[in-house]
Parts: sequence; C-alpha cells; structure tokens
Amino acid sequence: MINTNKKHTQVSMQEENAHKPNIRRNGITAVTGLVMGIARIYTRGNININPDPVDEARLPDEKKKFQQARKTVGMTMERLSDFADSRNDSDTRDIMNAQYEILNDPELETMVYQLIDQKSVRTEKAIYDAFQHYIDLIKSADKSFLVSRLSDLRDMRDRLIHNVQQLAVIASFGKDAVMVSEDVSPIEVITFARNGVKGIICTAGGLTSHASIIANAMGIPMIIGAKSVLRTVQDGDTIILDGYGQNVIVRPDDETSSSYTRVIKRQKEEDKFLRHVIEKPPETLCGTRIELQANIDFEDEVLNINKYRAEGIGLLRTDTLLMNAGPLTMDRSRQEEFCQTAYSGSGSGMVTVRLLDVGGDKLLNIKSKEANPFLGWRGVRILLDRRELLQSQLEAICRVAGRYPGRTRILVPMISNLDEFLEVKKELADMQGTLDKRGVPVDRKVKLGIMVEVPSVALQIRQFAPHVDFFSIGTNDLTQYTLAVDRGNNLIASLYQPLHPAVLTFISMTVQAGEEFDIPVAVCGELASDPFAALVLAGLGIRELSMTPRLIPKVKQAVRLHDLEEIKAISKKVMSCNTRSERETIRAEWREAYELKLKEERSKIIAL
Repeated sequence: MINTNKKHTQVSMQEENAHKPNIRRNGITAVTGLVMGIARIYTRGNININPDPVDEARLPDEKKKFQQARKTVGMTMERLSDFADSRNDSDTRDIMNAQYEILNDPELETMVYQLIDQKSVRTEKAIYDAFQHYIDLIKSADKSFLVSRLSDLRDMRDRLIHNVQQLAVIASFGKDAVMVSEDVSPIEVITFARNGVKGIICTAGGLTSHASIIANAMGIPMIIGAKSVLRTVQDGDTIILDGYGQNVIVRPDDETSSSYTRVIKRQKEEDKFLRHVIEKPPETLCGTRIELQANIDFEDEVLNINKYRAEGIGLLRTDTLLMNAGPLTMDRSRQEEFCQTAYSGSGSGMVTVRLLDVGGDKLLNIKSKEANPFLGWRGVRILLDRRELLQSQLEAICRVAGRYPGRTRILVPMISNLDEFLEVKKELADMQGTLDKRGVPVDRKVKLGIMVEVPSVALQIRQFAPHVDFFSIGTNDLTQYTLAVDRGNNLIASLYQPLHPAVLTFISMTVQAGEEFDIPVAVCGELASDPFAALVLAGLGIRELSMTPRLIPKVKQAVRLHDLEEIKAISKKVMSCNTRSERETIRAEWREAYELKLKEERSKIIAL
C-alpha cells in the first residue's frame, strides 16, 4: 500500500527546494576549479521508442534510416575529433577513435538489421535493443574497467536514436553555462568545451571515466557524485561549482554570491601576480635552489612544462595508457610515442618515467576481487608476475632513452623489499643488452630508482641505498600505509594527515640516507604542490619537488620569499607537534605572516 502522506511530504520538500536559496550539495572533485554561472539542466532528450511493428514493405527504409543516422553521427564525431586535434590532445582523439569503432562495428550493424528483419521493429527500437544487449553483457561481466564504457555506449545509442527521430542533442548553452546532468560522455564534454561551458556537475560519474579525463584536458572544472543536485536545481538558476571545497551551491544568496565573486576576483589577480614569478629561479632568499618539476599524465600536459618553467618531468605516469588499451595490454609503440612526446617537450630536463602503477581493483581484468586491493596485487607485483608487460615498458623506455642520452630515470612503484627491485634491475640490463645486439642505440646511463611509499622500505632505506640511483617519495601512499588510513574514505578523511610526524620521520630518514650515499631524493606526491608543505619538505632536506605544472608558480613564490633558516624552523616546529590542531595552528600562523610577505611583494611589482 502506498503511503500517500510520505509521498506528499517528499513532493513538498522538492517544491520547497526548488525555490530555497543557498542549497549546498557535496560531491567529489574530478577537475579542480571554482566557477559561478547559470545552471543548464542537460539531458539527452526523451527517447520515445514505439514498440509497434512496421509493415514488411517498410523494412528496407528502416535500414536506410540506420545507415543515414550512422553517417550523420560519424560526421559529427569527425568534427569533434578535429577540434581535439586542434588542441594537440591525443588522449581525447584516442577516446574518439574508440567510440568511432563502436559506431562502425559490423556486429552492431548485423544485430540491428536482424532485429528489423526478424521482428519488424522500427529503427530506433532495433538500435535500442542492440545496444542494450551489449550494456547487459558488460553489467553481468562485473568488470570494473568495463563499467566506464557504459556511458560511451549509452551516448552512442542515444545519439543514433535522436538522429533517427530528428532530435537536437546539444544546443548552444551560452558562455556562462554550468552543465548539470546525471552523467556526460566524452563527446559531450568536447562539445561543451567548444561552446565555452564553464563547468560540469554530475550526479554520477567516475574519476577515471573518459569524460573526467577529457574535462581535465580541456580545463573544465568538474564535480561528480553530487547525488541530489538534480532534485534541487532548476534550469536557469545561478549556481556555484566549488572544486576546492568539493561542493555545489544552488541559488546562492547575495552575501554568498558576493563572497565567491571576491574569491574569484582574487584568484584572477593572483594568477596575474604569479605570472611575474614564472621566469624567476626557484631559489630561497639565501640562494638555496629547490628544483620544481612536473607531474605528467597525458600528452596534452607536456605543453605546460615550458609554460610554467618546470625543470624536467619528475613523474611521467604510464598508467593512463592502460585505460584505452584494455586489461593488462599496453601497445609498445604507443608507450614509445608517449615517451617521445614527453622528452621532446621537456627541453633538456630529466624525465622520470614511472612504470605501471595500478591496483587489482581498478583497471585490471582479474577473475576475483581482492579484499584489500591497496595491499594486494599492484605496482611492481603485477609487473613481476606479468613479465611481458614489464619487458614491453622497459623496451619502449629504453628505445626513447637511446635518443636522449643522460636524461632518463626509471621509477619502480610499490617496492616493499629489495628482491623486487633487483629483479627489475636485471630485466633492465637484459633489455639493454637485447637492444644493443639489435643495433638499437642504448643509453647505459639510465638511472633506476624506487618509490618510497611503503614503511618497510623507509625503515630499511640504507639497505636499498647501495643498489638504487635515486629515491622518489610518494607521499600519498606513504601517508596511507603509515597511518593505516584509506585516503579515499570520507569517513576517516580527518585521519589522513600527510604532515603527521610519523610520515615526516620516514621522509627525513630517506633524506639522510640520500645524503649519506649521495643519492638524489625527490617528492612527487600531492604534498609537494602545497606551498606550506613544500617548505616543510625543503626544511627536511628535500631539493626536488614534482607537481601538476600549473601549481608550480605558487610553490615557487613560497620558496622565493623564505630563507633556508626560516624553512628549517618551520619544519622543526611541525615535526615537534603531537596533534593535528597544533599543526594547523602553525600553518595558520605561517599563512598570516606569508600574506604580509605576499602583500609586500605585490606592492614591489606594482611599483615597477
């Protein structure tokens, strides 16, 4: 029996929310940024599928409709692909090619034709049923790496049906538009970018979905997982997407709008101010140099290396190549092309290539799920179990390294004992020998190092030192493993503390071993991009920091406005803290003093 009172209450709440100002909804930041604009509710339209059969004489016409729809959608995709090419965005182009393959799959055509012939259904019904067959197969397979493809399939299905029914898919939304939708596809993100959309908010979606990847490449702030936002927002409402606070504000009142307007204005002023820093060296007031390098995920980001004057690549992630390749398969030529782009776009700087670092819970096609994938089959453990994958990566890296001698560092992830590293070291030597015999130029000066992210390595760092060429500290996982805190679990988010004394102690131990054995030590985790934390790390002796390129100016500015004694004093204070509140107090005190330094620096620039 239906509880009409409860239903009435829910409807009343929705009606109230439809007019209530300042409604906040939490989400997950997929692409960082802060924008305020006009909410545009985006749906793919109402798909009206007529189940009634058609006359046999009309069946050939139904097939022609499918052919025409496929041709028109294909032409649209080609135009969108050209737009991606104009941005030198090969990752987006690869995704577009994958969708194009779906569109032109002969099995899809065969199934659509069979449904039309055998069941006398209309074209849109045949398209819907054919795609639903593939969608059901993916759902039943229970493979997490395939789930992200569902959005691609649904998008292609709806576009074909819309074309058949002569429906417009995406109109021009205006330059102030912030799209609000259940989910979006890669094609839609590209189309939004072409129309100057300011931001994207989704109730569903994933951080590793194609749409999120392309939104990041296109520089569009994006929040996913804002589950109830569609029940509270109306088309045309003013809306704020706060990627820093991971929330959405619907119909902000005057006070909130004014507050965020001031923040956005300050951000624009800060960006202008930081442009003056880009060309200056990353040195402290006393002349101590801190190398600021780039973390790179995609080829399109390589352009930012020079833009923000990064001193080489401190972390070239190869994991993203697996997203388009399928489970445990990576094309060597594609890896080689990716590395080639990174080397050619990074001047004469060092390039640190991290070997594949994914977990069994994400991109890999394994038969059973792991109870705790973060402590399971990931990183070097996968590479040593699947030697062909390791050898393919090493061959691609070595081939490119031979063209750029003296610039290559290979980083091995998820090392927990020395045996693992020695196995990789042997594989590298064997690959270099094999290529040498084939007459391929080989750089024998390639450096091989390890990620320090597991406490067992930090505790035995002096045992590793004689065998490695460099250390790179992954503060994300080191914090997670040291404090036993899943950094993706919102229930215990407050316990994830990268500046915890235990974490800093492991970092300090690594630095000391580096100094003792004359081995470079870098930090490539997210901690390096936080100006305050960067100073703490520098105070511990870190002289290489790697981060997202666009964050380099902020860190550089902080380095340039302190001398080494100040920096060491900050580190000492943080190391002596027993509680999080004590550390936050020190950060707040530093921030207050730092703002005065920034104000003085701004006045000097204005005076010039």
